[in-house]
Amino acid sequence: MKKLEGLYLVVAPVMPFDKLLVTVKKALKGGVDLLQLIPGEESSEILRLAKDLSSLTEQYDVPFLINGNLQLAKEVSADGLHLDSYDVTPSEVKQVLGKQCIIGYTLGDNFEKLKWAETVGADYVSFCSVFPTSSATQCDIVPIETIRAAKFQTTLPIFAAGGINLNNAKLVLKTGVNGIAVTSALLKAEDPEQTALTFKEIIRNVRKAKL
Repeated sequence: MKKLEGLYLVVAPVMPFDKLLVTVKKALKGGVDLLQLIPGEESSEILRLAKDLSSLTEQYDVPFLINGNLQLAKEVSADGLHLDSYDVTPSEVKQVLGKQCIIGYTLGDNFEKLKWAETVGADYVSFCSVFPTSSATQCDIVPIETIRAAKFQTTLPIFAAGGINLNNAKLVLKTGVNGIAVTSALLKAEDPEQTALTFKEIIRNVRKAKL
């Protein structure tokens, strides 16, 4: 399994698929480390999009995860599944996707769920939402201090998500998280490749400062 860290791009079918694929390809070229698709309602078009994204991530050797839809993840041979609820365990997912698949969970401001994720064998967790954002309206607002404290409560890789951009990424990374998950900051960027490169530079600089 690749190390779960760095720049995590979460996409949804919020723009014409051709444009989305071009944008994602540029972001991958800029250094995105993981890609997740939130598919919405399943359809033949979504299936085609998922297959195209899966092919793109293969080209860049980046893990591809599907949010919430285990059957779709199986159909496109995704590398894993990201879950926003806790009614499916990693062992159940592995029975479908294989033992090497990646399983992550969204967490709110709740350390009990953090311990649960670790106990059942999750591969990573993602706290959402650090800042208010239109792309994560169902998430709790998770204080920066909660995320910092979580690093002392678990050995799991931790991502932070929600409203993260070039201006506040450094603040989030200083909590010690393994990576940051973004959506609008890349999908709406004038230059997704350069924006991804800048995010990666910020991540490197924060890591160097801790050495």
